[in-house]
Amino acid sequence: MLPLALVEEIRRLLDEGQLSHRKIAAKLNVSRGTVGAIASGRRGIYGREPDLSSNVLPCQDLTPERCSSCGAMVYKPCVLCNARAYQSRQQRLLLLARPRSGNRRRVA
Repeated sequence: MLPLALVEEIRRLLDEGQLSHRKIAAKLNVSRGTVGAIASGRRGIYGREPDLSSNVLPCQDLTPERCSSCGAMVYKPCVLCNARAYQSRQQRLLLLARPRSGNRRRVA
């Protein structure tokens, strides 16, 4: 499938009417049949969307590093260390919230 920008360029050159189908095909490196199909309306003005994978996304330029806490190769911040810290905080909160029943003295 042709890129949408190329199909629109063919349509623009056809609308100008200054070049023949053969010259448009040679100029844009497409077949004469494609130019003819667009000119006659057998092929609509549609095409492939631009490829976004060629653009570098912000997260793709990161490189893994050694975590100073656990030593694993990770993308910073280390999710494992954060999860372990969260888990230990939750356990401490549970221990503090639990009533101490074994340390009470009975008064007779």
